[in-house]
Amino acid sequence: MSNQSGKQFRILLAVDLEQGMTRLVAEVERYARALDAVVDVLHVSDPDPFIGYIKSDDPAEQDVIDSGRMPRAQELRAEHQATREVGEALRQKGVTVDQTLTVQGPILATILDQATRSEADLLMLGVHHHGALYRLWHGDTATGAAAEAPCAVLLIPV
Repeated sequence: MSNQSGKQFRILLAVDLEQGMTRLVAEVERYARALDAVVDVLHVSDPDPFIGYIKSDDPAEQDVIDSGRMPRAQELRAEHQATREVGEALRQKGVTVDQTLTVQGPILATILDQATRSEADLLMLGVHHHGALYRLWHGDTATGAAAEAPCAVLLIPV
């Protein structure tokens, strides 16, 4: 299926790699097949905390900083691998997947930016049920995406 500009329909799937991924992938597969769409998979990871800079030439002091960065680097590699596995699972089901991205940044702003960059026609998100206090403290990505997205938004309860 083509969008209004004649390009192939694009779905941006934003994943958090938490519970409910099986249902989310099944829904994306269903929509991608129905719309003959290309899917981009996006996982947004929290930005790195600022660790600081060492102004010393002493290798021992550099190792202190590197030991702080190594766990985060390993975590990012694991998240990216999991994101790629989501894309591969869709490909194995016959869905055309263009990109699998793991990007660091503010979650909502990064999702909206990628939806704009990829010229997505549909943004699909999994929605977890959280209480009002959780949403107040952590924000609500789904509500923000629905209000600000440059394309249609489909929220999947997971």
